[in-house]
Amino acid sequence: MALTRGKKLASDASASKSNTAAGNKNKNPKSKKSSSTRRNIWLLIITTILVAASVFMFTPPSEKINQGLDIRGGLSVVLTAHTSDGSTPTKEQMETSRSIIESRVNALGATAATVQLQGNDQILVQIPGLQDTQTALDTIGKTGQLSFARLDSFTDSDVQTKINNGNYGGYETVTDDYNNSFTVESTSSKLTVEDGTYTPLFTGKNISKVSVDKESQTSQYYAVNIELDSEGTAAFATASSELVSTNGKIVIILDNQVNSAPSVRSAIIDGKVSITGNYTLTQAKALQTVLESGSLPVSFEYSTSQVVGPTLGQDALNGAILVVLIGLALVMLYLLFFYKGLGIITAGAMLVFAALYLGILATLSALGQFTLSLAGLAGIVLTIGMAADSSVLTVERFREEIRMGKSIRSASISGVKHAIMTSIDADLVSLVSALCLFFLASATVKGFGLTLALGILCDIVMMLLFKAPIIRLMAPRTIKKHPQFWNVQDCLDAAALENEQIAEGESHVVNAAKKIKGRFIKKDINFVGQTKIFLTISAVAVVVLVGAMCIRGFNFGIEFIGGSSITIADAKGVTADQLRDAFVAAGEESPTIQTAVTDGQDGFIIRIAATDSNQANDIATQIQQQFNLDASDISVNVIGPDWGEGIVQSSLIAFFVSLFLIIVYIAIRFEWKMGVIAVVALLHDLIIVLGIYALVGREVNPNTIAALLTILGYSLYDTVVTFHRVNDNMSQEGIRCTFATMANHSVNQVLIRTINTTVTSFVPVFFMLFFGGETLKDFAFAMSIGLIAGAYSSFAVAVPLYTLWKTREPRYAKLQKKYGKEVKLFDFDASYRGGLEQVPLARLEAQSKKAAVAAAGAGDVSATVQVSNSTESANKGEGSHKSRNQSKTDKKVKRPVKK
Repeated sequence: MALTRGKKLASDASASKSNTAAGNKNKNPKSKKSSSTRRNIWLLIITTILVAASVFMFTPPSEKINQGLDIRGGLSVVLTAHTSDGSTPTKEQMETSRSIIESRVNALGATAATVQLQGNDQILVQIPGLQDTQTALDTIGKTGQLSFARLDSFTDSDVQTKINNGNYGGYETVTDDYNNSFTVESTSSKLTVEDGTYTPLFTGKNISKVSVDKESQTSQYYAVNIELDSEGTAAFATASSELVSTNGKIVIILDNQVNSAPSVRSAIIDGKVSITGNYTLTQAKALQTVLESGSLPVSFEYSTSQVVGPTLGQDALNGAILVVLIGLALVMLYLLFFYKGLGIITAGAMLVFAALYLGILATLSALGQFTLSLAGLAGIVLTIGMAADSSVLTVERFREEIRMGKSIRSASISGVKHAIMTSIDADLVSLVSALCLFFLASATVKGFGLTLALGILCDIVMMLLFKAPIIRLMAPRTIKKHPQFWNVQDCLDAAALENEQIAEGESHVVNAAKKIKGRFIKKDINFVGQTKIFLTISAVAVVVLVGAMCIRGFNFGIEFIGGSSITIADAKGVTADQLRDAFVAAGEESPTIQTAVTDGQDGFIIRIAATDSNQANDIATQIQQQFNLDASDISVNVIGPDWGEGIVQSSLIAFFVSLFLIIVYIAIRFEWKMGVIAVVALLHDLIIVLGIYALVGREVNPNTIAALLTILGYSLYDTVVTFHRVNDNMSQEGIRCTFATMANHSVNQVLIRTINTTVTSFVPVFFMLFFGGETLKDFAFAMSIGLIAGAYSSFAVAVPLYTLWKTREPRYAKLQKKYGKEVKLFDFDASYRGGLEQVPLARLEAQSKKAAVAAAGAGDVSATVQVSNSTESANKGEGSHKSRNQSKTDKKVKRPVKK
């Protein structure tokens, strides 16, 4: 789409007149500028305060930001299930128990916690960054079976009659022993009622609400208050009414232990009960968590309790941080080299983003609401790339507006405004995915969703509070005075070449012949014209890689297919490298080794792929004999695949919900066809990455899922930015080209941004891939493929497919019939003036040659057009560039004389 030159210049002239009229009405024309300046200064002051507060909050980061079990370490326990009849618990009982324990762990404020099945009767719980381990131990494995029963005393004269006759119509009773030690187990053996013929008055399933409060205003202890549902309230009212006349008691039983036996002096009809027991606030909160999460179907006991070290190890973690810092430093150097002065603003924006981001993470960590995991680290890497992307997008749009002929000040306003709108659209699409992952995915993936969402919000704040005001503030001053340093001189020259005037009141010489043959004249690359080639390549790649996934399958890690966990309580000086070599010699190619401390002794937790218990025991025996370890210090457990299945299922639910919401958002914001194509491009990228994993046989583990979710964000960001430009061009009037030409030009307009953002994102990933630890290499491998696939699909898949779809619409079908199917290529810089309908490159070259011949004939060998500013124009300073005819009134133009 395009505007004709005449319409564009008429529009510029009309706007100029309108601005002049408005200026005449304004008694103080400088008031608006001064007001804008004050506003920008205040925004930068607010940014400075926020950055200072953030630096204070996160310094030092290693102490202020909670790190996950896989980064810093935490609590690891193994729970073993026991049923009342001694049988093996069922799969349903174990899965229900795992789900309840996971909810209790989440209630402790832990993020990225691991709760997974081991074998047939064990559950492994790993909680990162946990300080109060005793509270966790009291909470996690507590059965939480709450019930209420009547109390019979041996001092009652009719106790034998009550026992012989059964328990009050089939209800359970508790009898006190002579020492008043109440237990259900000791009492039930004295009752003659057959098993299963009695039930408690009501149980914990009748609880509707749980709260914690002090026992009394002066008490230092706390009580747990519960409110019963209608069924429990009715049962409690009936039982309490019957016991009032005899001053009887109702026993509150928690996990087969009598908690209290209060006397009933009046009927309790409101269904409110208080559980007391000299609880501290922490203990009361723990009991509240247990009751709210529900009771476990079977009881558990702790088999082991360990403090686990990080997977990466401290040295590997420090090395990974160093690699990321080096990568970010190279990114900043690249931006400084490419954008010069504007690169300083871009680098500064990234530093502001990093400070705000770390400050928020530190604040949430201080509140106990955040723990950084490797999945969360993936979200941080993604948002850093998005911050660089939005900065590059702002700078490129600012330069583009100058090439369109706008003044530097006007470009700083309109360019930044358009860039912010584009970035916010792309950020919101990614935010939809992040929120879906946080609310719908499992605890492991929630860390990724949380860090991604926080980073997106920080990026939006950074754009509004730092990037926009600093560019608007510097544009009419520093940038205008030193355009070469701030890398806008080429944009000014490109605008001056077409208008034959000097931008922003600076005087210089424009050599037409030199400019036409120089760096400013570039043709569009014909991406859309190569649609058949691109789609053929993508189709072949998709078919081959889908075939690889179907035939070769995936090399899943033990988290998904199960495996064995061998725990060595005391390693007796054996190192991790020695253990790794021994396991490899025993046939386990990729053992995962974690350091662990148990009762002050250095040990290890080793995960291997063996799923057969006999095989795992044989390997453990071989290791024990090779290093002369104590057999009592070694335990072997089998890891069930249910945890991995849960992650996959929850992640898929979050993924498909986010895809639906993305289509809805893009349909509302742009067009529903864009939403569908964006999802198709995303699926293309994911198939490429997964197919390569299947093809090369690389292990798929939880880090791979985090990387795939990161790729989702990058791919959507690239596609939305490209579609945003297509949408901007579609909104113009006066169409003078086909949709294919307009779409192709839109791709070329954002091409530099795509290249620069891909480079800035790829550099840190590249260093992690080749110089990071093994865990980060898994993430970097998928990311490196995804970055390339995402950049490729935005111009080679999304736009061509969208073009094929749109050209079938009657409106664009007529244009194609009128102008032909061939994609026209426009001069890259000159085409910014007046839309796409521009002077072709061949005509510019012909005009240049004609001007050179005329100049030579006139004796002017310089073939230049020299323009000097008038005093009036210099005083005005700002305003839109004038057209060729308008400039003659303000400029003295010296032209070569034709003969």
